[in-house]
Parts: sequence; C-alpha cells; structure tokens
Amino acid sequence: MPDDPLRPASGQQSDPRPTAGAPAWWGELGRPDLPLDGEAPPAPSEPAPAAHTNVPRQDAVRVARRWRGWAFNLAVLAAAVLIICIGIGAISPRAVLTAALIFGVPLVLAALTATVVTRRSR
Repeated sequence: MPDDPLRPASGQQSDPRPTAGAPAWWGELGRPDLPLDGEAPPAPSEPAPAAHTNVPRQDAVRVARRWRGWAFNLAVLAAAVLIICIGIGAISPRAVLTAALIFGVPLVLAALTATVVTRRSR
C-alpha cells in the first residue's frame, strides 16, 4: 500500500495547490496605466519606424523567381538529354541533336505543363 495520505470518500476534495496568498503579479492588475476591459488601447503618439527600408519591389522578386525557375528547368532538361545521349551512345553532334529533338521536346512539354499547373494551383 502506498504512503499517500488517505482522501475522504465523499465531499469536497482538498486542493493540492498552496494557499499562501495571492501571486506577486496580482497587485499589478489595478495599475492606472492599464486600460479597463472593453476600452480601446490609446493610439501611439508617434508612428513606428519602418522595419526594413531596403525591401525589393514585388515585381523584381517575381521576375527573379520566374528566371530562377526557368533556369532550373533548363538545367534539368540539359542533364536529362545528356544522360540520354550517353545512354544511347550518341557521339557525333548530329546524333546529339537528334536525341535532343526526340527526347527534348517531350521533356520541354512536361516542364511547361508542370509550370502552368503549379502557377494555376496557387
């Protein structure tokens, strides 16, 4: 049997929290500089300073993201065509061009489709 004190079977349960008095912050609730419930807070006397002064324009950010996306798609396309050329043994420039046309066009269409779908889903 544990050494816990016995609780009464019925009636009020005893509160295990200490009852030494009010917490230290209790007296601060009656400060005169705090607004009463339902009152609007006072308006600031001066406007807050700007958080960032050198924020790039949204247009510049959008253009940079677009170019970065196209550069990534182009790099993936070039890597895929290179891997395909190595896989089929294309050595001459004519064979590389043929492989790029045969495999590159579907890859470009897939990249365009993925780009359009992601933009329309936002």
